[in-house]
Amino acid sequence: MTGLKNSMANDLPSLKGLQAFEAVCQFNSFTDAARALNVQQPAISYQIKTLEDELGVKLFDRRQGRLAPTAAGEILFEAVSRSFDSLRSVSRRLRTQARPVTTIATYPGVATHWLTPRLAQLSQKLGTAPRIITLVKDADLLREKADCWILFGAGRWPGLEARLLLKEEVCPVAAPAVADGIRASGKGGLPADAVIIEQEDPERRWLSWDDWLRLTPEQVGLDGPRITVNDHGLALHMALTGAGVTLGWTAVIQDLLTAGSLVRVSEHSVASEAGYWLVARPGFFDAQVGAAMLGSLDATG
Repeated sequence: MTGLKNSMANDLPSLKGLQAFEAVCQFNSFTDAARALNVQQPAISYQIKTLEDELGVKLFDRRQGRLAPTAAGEILFEAVSRSFDSLRSVSRRLRTQARPVTTIATYPGVATHWLTPRLAQLSQKLGTAPRIITLVKDADLLREKADCWILFGAGRWPGLEARLLLKEEVCPVAAPAVADGIRASGKGGLPADAVIIEQEDPERRWLSWDDWLRLTPEQVGLDGPRITVNDHGLALHMALTGAGVTLGWTAVIQDLLTAGSLVRVSEHSVASEAGYWLVARPGFFDAQVGAAMLGSLDATG
């Protein structure tokens, strides 16, 4: 076994020499390689000279005043680059696996239209990408083994702590083509025969079309066909495809409004005391992960 160890050690040149060699090949410059590796230029020259002595070949030439690898250098660079890339990939994977993954459970619509655009910033703050679980019903979400939940309500969940992310404010929205058709009708505001997409809500938790009509000065009967769905995300998807007009949570769909994918078809919005909350077990918000979540997701200003 000792002989095998000695053989393995003798067959491999020094790691520092190989790192210096790769950097010089990438930058075609001893000076730039030294800067990239945060060492002095003489250290790079020494490592390359030592590596050439170990291998018994010349690794670089000056060609028309420009530093370039020799034929032997090209062969070595291909092997070193491939090996280092593989090591870097494995190292990144192992580091990621070593970090705890934060699991967030929420509704499909919130995850798709609000959480997804914020995942890059959230992943950076957490140090790794979170795991996202989506379900429609609160009871199903709370049964999941999640680190935190984004839930709709008044902020009270027994045994859990909550921080407000988004206040409930809704307005009628539709795809641009549908909105253009409504404006072209010349009737002003939302026409009575508009196709309405509404969310099924037997517990009356969310602001409904009836609430919107009651709380705004819009004078319309909304006698047109109604499409009923059991999830806000599905309602938004149908509106995006031009199926009709739906009530959208303004904070959730702000990116869609900014991009012009959805358009407000009335200037009137209505709000309530409810909203979307980041919910977790006691102590979560005092820990680093909780602070990172709030720092990335808090939109209440």
